[in-house]
Amino acid sequence: MKNSIFSILVVLGMLSSCSSQKNLVDSAPFEIGKAYCQDWYGGKEESGAGVELKVPVANLDGYRVNSIYFRGQQSYVKVINEEGQKFVVATMTAKTMVPPKDIIMHSDPKQELGNKPAAKKLQKDFPFELAYDEAVLSYYKGNVINYVKIKDIKHKQAIIYPSRSKE
Repeated sequence: MKNSIFSILVVLGMLSSCSSQKNLVDSAPFEIGKAYCQDWYGGKEESGAGVELKVPVANLDGYRVNSIYFRGQQSYVKVINEEGQKFVVATMTAKTMVPPKDIIMHSDPKQELGNKPAAKKLQKDFPFELAYDEAVLSYYKGNVINYVKIKDIKHKQAIIYPSRSKE
């Protein structure tokens, strides 16, 4: 009896792992141009920093782009028009730029009353193994999601936004 239950669990585990695999295709059914990314830095520490990824696309009719996986992060994308060219754009922020808030440590627990508990970090496994200059774009055709790898992403010079003076 124990062996049959164990066998059923193993088979169910194998079936569920197959459904979680990503449908990664070599080329998209729409045109993808030469992608590039650009780091950006706010003028103040609170402004943050991040990277913007732009992918030129054409012939998107019938397809809906969803998100992009790049440098260990996932970001939803938007399609914009710039000078007659369509781009899929993703903006990812660096989470380490804002310093953590101060915590009161005291021998009297009442003094620590204002402290907020640390947020639990939901660490999800990154679903793709990518080089530093690669990304994966997810897109829908109807209700079916597909993934296409984008290679040789050019890294442009960073944008540093000025801070505004308090005048």
